Parts: sequence; structure tokens; C-alpha cells
Amino acid sequence: MSNRFSNDFGLVDGQTYIIGREGDAHIDGHIYINSPTVSRRHAAMKIKNGRIYLLDLNSSNGTYLIDNNSLVPFKEGYVSPSQSIAIGHVKCTINSLLAIAGVYSASKNTTSNSDETQLIPSNQ
Repeated sequence: MSNRFSNDFGLVDGQTYIIGREGDAHIDGHIYINSPTVSRRHAAMKIKNGRIYLLDLNSSNGTYLIDNNSLVPFKEGYVSPSQSIAIGHVKCTINSLLAIAGVYSASKNTTSNSDETQLIPSNQ
């Protein structure tokens, strides 16, 4: 597979993007999810040779694949961009996380604390 995701979202192949709840300060490369069910360092997403690798970082509330409306515990592995997941109690897709990381990568030189880097769950 080509570096399709890196090109579509402006992401850097090989870079790790930490998914978590905002702590005291924004950290380059983080994807923030505004929810108390998300750990500060909940999961990591890495683009490897154009494929997406997701790893739970021993989070308190877990990372799950959503399959037929069921939550399937997920520790680590390759995922598809259309895969629905739950980070803690927040449901999203890999594509939505990639888009946030891409927006952040494109804007970090001009607005490092932009609200565009956050995923705010609709159920809160």
C-alpha cells in the first residue's frame, strides 16, 4: 500500500500521534479528545508504510473496535481508515482521528493551540 494516508491528511509516515485527554499543555503530535473517560495518554496511532497502526497505551477505560454495534477490546494492530472505534466512551472513526492529526500538522506552525486539534464528543 502506498503512503496514501500521509498524503491525504498531510501526515508524516513513521510519526506517532498520541491520542488523549488534554493535560496542562498541548504537546506536538497529540490528538485531543475532550472527555473524562479518555486517559491523558490513551492510545497511539502511527502511519507505517501507508498503513495505520493503533496501540492502546494501557488506558483506564480501554480502546475498542466497534463491530456490529458491539465493543471488541483492542490492544494493538493495523486498522482500516473507515474502522469505527471507541476511545474510552467516545465513538469515532480512524478517519476522524487522522483528519484531526492532519489539521494539527498543517496548522502547528501558525496556531499550535487551535481548537481544530480537538475531538469533542457529541454526547457531552
